[in-house]
Amino acid sequence: MTCVYIGMFHKILIASLAAATLTFAQEKTPDQRLQNATTALREIMGSPDKGIPEELLEKAQCVVVVPDLMKGAFIVGGKYGRGYASCRIDGQKRWSAPGAVRIEGGSFGLQLGGSSTDLVMLVMNEKGMQRLMTDKFTIGGEAAGAAGPVGRHISAQTDIAMHAEILTWSRSRGLFGGISLDGATLRPDRGENEKLYGHEISQREILEGRVPPPSGTREFVGLVSRIARPGDYETASNRHAPAAESLRKPGGRLTLGEHQIRFATGQSAIPSEAEPVLHDVAKTLKDNPGWTVRIEGFTDNVGSRDSNKKLSQARADAVMNWLADHGVDKNRMSAKGYGESRPIADNSTDDGRAKNRRVEIVRTDNRALAGE
Repeated sequence: MTCVYIGMFHKILIASLAAATLTFAQEKTPDQRLQNATTALREIMGSPDKGIPEELLEKAQCVVVVPDLMKGAFIVGGKYGRGYASCRIDGQKRWSAPGAVRIEGGSFGLQLGGSSTDLVMLVMNEKGMQRLMTDKFTIGGEAAGAAGPVGRHISAQTDIAMHAEILTWSRSRGLFGGISLDGATLRPDRGENEKLYGHEISQREILEGRVPPPSGTREFVGLVSRIARPGDYETASNRHAPAAESLRKPGGRLTLGEHQIRFATGQSAIPSEAEPVLHDVAKTLKDNPGWTVRIEGFTDNVGSRDSNKKLSQARADAVMNWLADHGVDKNRMSAKGYGESRPIADNSTDDGRAKNRRVEIVRTDNRALAGE
């Protein structure tokens, strides 16, 4: 009889290992995982009555997103996920390129089933950020963790952010809420980082901002930088209130470059200095729901025409997605890249090329403004 039980357990163990092997074999590529992480974070923050409180995002030192965290068990249960972290750099004004992370944890007991969960973590202080740059640490062990509160805002009296180094949320099958990850281990994903950056690199180098974001990571970094600075928007947009005035009439055109907002060479990530102006544009468009706009992207003449056309489209798409993330109906917008075809300055100088790396917003509707 004992031999029968041993044989059954052996078969179960083999089946479990086979399932685990299949799961690992079907894992997504870094590009797919980054896209999933960006989508998950955008959707969570886009919920009108849920999401992560803005006050906590303002204070967070790092944001970690793990899409498709796998949880499953047959006799032996466990958690496994891979995602990305980005931390504040340059005196809190910018965010680092993403460092790949793994999260692992386990439990034992008679369990059956599995689920896929999107996970978001905020690292709330310098101490927690330093842990993220080390080899590994345990949430609830070395680093104090807590389930994060849900909603756009939190009570001014709450002290949740004063005690936890890491706050955590999860989304599974449409349900979103705070979750405790005590006992889970977080560590750098060195293999993933090597794929992203083309060579061996430490997590500290990445998260301290010593390397620029690779092209495939800029959408993720751009989204993190946009959602994690909500407190700056209203004050800054007041300083730039005239920015959207040029859109007051049909056919009006707003050139972001006129406000010293210029894209870095070869990049489509929205510069942080663009956000106050874009916030003003978003507010103006939401206040005038009858307006439609076309967002036009441009480049300098560095690189091939084909690559510049793609880059200009990526810049236009980035601005359109930013506005959509901040409440502007995407059906009211279109985006088109024109490459290097319409320079507004001399491409033979550094300053001229910088001016040509721009995005313009054009009002395309023909409706008269109410009250004009």
